[in-house]
Amino acid sequence: FELSFAAVTLALMSGSVIERIKFSSWIVFGSLWILLVYAPIAHWVWGGGFLQKMGVLDFAGGLVVEANSGVSALVLALIVGKRKDFKKTIMPPSSIALSIIGAGFLWVGWFGFNAGSAIASNNLASYVFLTTNIAASAGALSWMFAEWMSHKHPTMLGAASGAVAGLVGITPACGYVSVVSSLLIGIIAGIISWIGVSYVKYKFSYDDSLDVFGVHGLNGIFGILAVGLLATKSVSPKNGLLLGNFHTFFIEFLAIIIIIAYSALGTFLLAKLTSTITHGLRVSEEDEQKGLDIATHTEQGFDI
Repeated sequence: FELSFAAVTLALMSGSVIERIKFSSWIVFGSLWILLVYAPIAHWVWGGGFLQKMGVLDFAGGLVVEANSGVSALVLALIVGKRKDFKKTIMPPSSIALSIIGAGFLWVGWFGFNAGSAIASNNLASYVFLTTNIAASAGALSWMFAEWMSHKHPTMLGAASGAVAGLVGITPACGYVSVVSSLLIGIIAGIISWIGVSYVKYKFSYDDSLDVFGVHGLNGIFGILAVGLLATKSVSPKNGLLLGNFHTFFIEFLAIIIIIAYSALGTFLLAKLTSTITHGLRVSEEDEQKGLDIATHTEQGFDI
């Protein structure tokens, strides 16, 4: 079960550099990253490491999976560089239908991700099902409402993206906050990611192809802060700041700083090492134009 978290974290990261990183580079980098970045962080937070001993609360991976993958994805995207046509042409998904189907798979699968972290079929697992679903629904609505107010056109892709944002935001908090708080977390998470994807990405001109940082990184960080603010002893080992416990918020905030610093530095060093081993991280311009499915693997998903 825990091994699947490691696999998911690396898969998330890959979304930031698709269409331009060499396959050989990804194999080398991914293997090193799981061993030297993911594994230590998972131990610190869940395996009896120093953050767990300090009392950090991360129910299902806001630090270990979401913030870790998001920050690392941003660093890797900055190192690899932008796609050739970034900001010059609109880059919509190749299939909205498949995007919606994929988001649906994620939504259902997230119940295993979050509720499974209760490590038992009990009342807590049932409660986590509820908070997870509420946050996802709220995230879908808030993202859709934000783009409706901004562009006058709510979209299915926006609703799907908002649902994922809500799922990310509730991940660390699902077993520690009230049902009402899960609704609030989902609403805020959808808006945070909409701002990150629609404005922050273009303001700072970084090419995170699948918005890993905008959706997973930002909301992993937000979700951990939400635990520090909204945790309640009715379901959590301790209260958060809004119920009078500053120590909970301080530990969550400190953990975020530590994870961001370690993820960013570790990813930077491993990317440079991988570049040396594989003689660069990036594919040729010709292969990028042709498409890596064809250039690297001699096959393609659609023959249109």
